[in-house]
Amino acid sequence: MFNMFVSVPFRSSTFLSDVKVDIVNSKAVAYFQDGSVYGYRFVSKRAIANILTNPSISLGFWCNRNLFNSNRAVEDWRVIPKDKNTSSGYLYLDLPRKKTHADVNLPNFV
Repeated sequence: MFNMFVSVPFRSSTFLSDVKVDIVNSKAVAYFQDGSVYGYRFVSKRAIANILTNPSISLGFWCNRNLFNSNRAVEDWRVIPKDKNTSSGYLYLDLPRKKTHADVNLPNFV
């Protein structure tokens, strides 16, 4: 499976430096000003299309609503600076997967 990440058209933000989205695989990556990077999966395709086509949407507002405080999107991984003061080296964290509808075990009926 290929990742087709596209950078969201530039919008000024004091919190985020960039957001990349993949509408085919419902994924998004948020790049923060401090060097941290967070990856999300199960992002709404409608929300991704909206951020790509509507230049008046704030990056911070969109990320808060569709990534950070979403009931649908799940944080998949993150890369954070080891020392936030010097940004020397990075720490990659692969987060434990939350259960999805595909992970639910239904009872077998005889």
